[in-house]
Amino acid sequence: MAQNNPTPAAELVNAASTAVPAVADREQQALALVKSYVPWSAGVGLLPVPLLDMAALVAVQLRMLSKLSDVYGVSFVENSVKGVVSSLLGSVVSSGIGAGLGSLVRIVPVVGPLVGIAALPGAYGAATYAIGRVFISHFESGGTFLDFDPQKTRAYFLSEFEKAKVEQPQAA
Repeated sequence: MAQNNPTPAAELVNAASTAVPAVADREQQALALVKSYVPWSAGVGLLPVPLLDMAALVAVQLRMLSKLSDVYGVSFVENSVKGVVSSLLGSVVSSGIGAGLGSLVRIVPVVGPLVGIAALPGAYGAATYAIGRVFISHFESGGTFLDFDPQKTRAYFLSEFEKAKVEQPQAA
């Protein structure tokens, strides 16, 4: 009776082919992952406490980036990634688009909470989608969190943010 034992080389090829998805599959898997976090981010926009919502948004985005790093086999160090996420979100606020400012508008009696409920879920979902797209592009080009430069990707992030606000990507 012949045994079907693969050679060590065949085992390595099989392990490599199952460990990291093919490039097209990997990108589709990553995009589906990003889209699955958009509704969570939009939900965070409904939190009634100013600044708590921003902290929760960053937490959702960090979790998404942790999962994306798994898809791409990139090392994830939360403390260094927090700064990157904050920098990208800061570019939204400084450009006048204002997801963070919308959080503070909630302080205004009566009108503030209504403005927050109307605007923030879409802005938070769009920001999460844009961050996801930026990192998919970065990881697809062989980048890591260590060589990510938020200043160089700011324009791309803002472009993806604006597109996402219009298109409102839904969960996969």
